[in-house]
Amino acid sequence: MTGQQPSERIGAFYYPWYRTADEGGWDGWNSGERFEPPGDIGSDYYPVLGPYSSSSREVVAQHFAWLREAGIGVAISSWWGRGDYRDEVVPLLLEMGERYGIRIAIHIEPYEGRTAERVVEDVRYLYERYGDSLALYRTTAPTTWTGEGSKGVFFLWAAESTNFTDVVEPGYWREAMDAIHAMPESGVVIANTLLGSRVDSDHFDGLYNYATQRLEDTRGFAWAAAIPPGAWYVPSVLPGFSASRIGGDPSYRLDRLEGATYDTQWEAALGIGLEPQLVTITSFNEWPEGSQIEPAVGGLDNGKGYDYLDYGSLGEDGYLGRTADWAARFADVTWPEAVTVQLRLSTTSDGTFVRLLSGGYWMRPSISDVSNRAIDAGFQFDRLALSQPIPDAEAGRRVEVILDVDLAYLDPAGRFEFEIDRGHYGSTRLEVFVERGGELVRVGDFTWAGIKPGPVNTKTFRLPVRDLIDASS
Repeated sequence: MTGQQPSERIGAFYYPWYRTADEGGWDGWNSGERFEPPGDIGSDYYPVLGPYSSSSREVVAQHFAWLREAGIGVAISSWWGRGDYRDEVVPLLLEMGERYGIRIAIHIEPYEGRTAERVVEDVRYLYERYGDSLALYRTTAPTTWTGEGSKGVFFLWAAESTNFTDVVEPGYWREAMDAIHAMPESGVVIANTLLGSRVDSDHFDGLYNYATQRLEDTRGFAWAAAIPPGAWYVPSVLPGFSASRIGGDPSYRLDRLEGATYDTQWEAALGIGLEPQLVTITSFNEWPEGSQIEPAVGGLDNGKGYDYLDYGSLGEDGYLGRTADWAARFADVTWPEAVTVQLRLSTTSDGTFVRLLSGGYWMRPSISDVSNRAIDAGFQFDRLALSQPIPDAEAGRRVEVILDVDLAYLDPAGRFEFEIDRGHYGSTRLEVFVERGGELVRVGDFTWAGIKPGPVNTKTFRLPVRDLIDASS
């Protein structure tokens, strides 16, 4: 292929589950026979290509041409187990991937019967059947659990359960991940969870969010603060989310706003000071949920009184160009230098949290020591947490966690503002240290032992950024 090489640091979730009447039914388009394709489909939008078959060579070729035009170098294909009809589309995707310079990653969905043991067998199967293809997405980048050799990259959707409903405890996947890492070709597994602690408990190689419709609920991509050193940060960005025709929850609707929503998601994903190894787009062609960037026709109706939505002033293929622009911006980002600090959090309360409110971003926590009787010590989402059993708090026992954390986007003239929240027992102390000349220098020492009326017992503290910078230089 000619033209600019797409970036392997930009991926898009790709759905090969569409079939037509010639294949026995309108899978993916009729949502359980509620609609009557081809004019009436289960989507708020209508594709330029019409309701197509994912097995069509012409369709897949056009898709990969569009992916290349958008600067997307990785198609992350939805996969529902060995022998499933979506598995049978993978050879076509790999063929077109080689032709258009697009890599193919596998998105392991929570199919019926998925277990940790079966996922290990799935990865072996995928290597055996597709491992010879040059288009299978591989990386030489190391992770917490893998070295620098070439290895495949796999995505694990709904990693806090086996099949959406069966929730699994932390550590459930560890043995399976270790088995994948130990394979001759090894493997990188990026998990769909916002819990950074699962990297350590389950030996995941990185995390992705897939879809965040309400950024305000998660403070944008603040969940990435808990990702430890060595693990991949893989944010997922949405152009919009609209599933009203298939009965989607209205509270999850995300209007596109003429492309402004897409821009906001990209800005949030790239704006926390932590460099992504890969940015994923949700999605290229998930039409039922209305998250696609694939070109959509404007001005059509279904013949039954419904007018399909369009992309407004962006035009039919506007998200391809918008994505290419963001791919170029991502490549040119200069990532901020970070200052590493040591935090020592101790408490005689039953539970305490520290949350950074303003003044910068913290990331890449690494625990160096923790009390034996401590519970939930470390980062939970974007908060530093520490707790112990209530009887221990009643007895006045103290627990402690010590960890290093990087601070980025520092304003030398500004100050950190953080909040200590604790239960109604005892007190909490936070000490902040920086290293200078091989020794630790304490630059902050804060204690909260008071009681406020009501269920929330918090106090806000401040630390000048200049104190950190001067002490470390």
